[in-house]
Amino acid sequence: MIHLQGVSVVYPDGTRALSGIDLQVDRGEFAFLVGASGSGKSTLLHLVYRELTPSEGRVIVSGQDVASLPRARVPYLRRNVGVIFQDFRLLPDKNVWENVAFALDVLGASRKEKYRKVPLALELVGLSEKEQSFPNELSGGEQQRVSIARALVNSPSILLADEPTGNLDPDISWEIMQLLTRIADRGTTILCATHDRVIVDGMRKRVVSLVGGTIVRDARGGGGYDEP
Repeated sequence: MIHLQGVSVVYPDGTRALSGIDLQVDRGEFAFLVGASGSGKSTLLHLVYRELTPSEGRVIVSGQDVASLPRARVPYLRRNVGVIFQDFRLLPDKNVWENVAFALDVLGASRKEKYRKVPLALELVGLSEKEQSFPNELSGGEQQRVSIARALVNSPSILLADEPTGNLDPDISWEIMQLLTRIADRGTTILCATHDRVIVDGMRKRVVSLVGGTIVRDARGGGGYDEP
């Protein structure tokens, strides 16, 4: 699903964000990216979503070399890649249903398609009864569930999560991670960048550790944040 081959990223100011990254994440796999701020986690996610292209190497997503995609084909790639952010990024003047439907509006989906897909996404995240609520009427955990539903509404094969529990308390963080686990069990590939040691240690999923833009550990069989 995701395959990085000899990938390096050097920003225009000369900062080297990633160096010689080789990483493969298979269909339905749940993998954590861990490391200090500036270690390259977000840069790696941006490569998969094609917000960045590598300075060296290849980024293969669902069989496509994303750097070689014509600009007109990038939206088609992104239909298969959902993204969850730490700050939710919900539209305050739209209710829950409309926030989730917005992801389909961007793609030019029909009214019929929206009325079929949005209820399914809300049911998956347990928010069917909140569809008329506005973001300011929801808890932090509920807002993050809305952002997950929005990321999933187009049934992407890949889900990227950038610090998805960074603004949530521990109990709610655990609920969100259990939800993501159920989504992975349905066949969605999940790559999650996080600083949350407790979550990583408790989940026992694959852990890819980054230091200074390089992979220093890949605990493929499930590991903790700091395990050798």
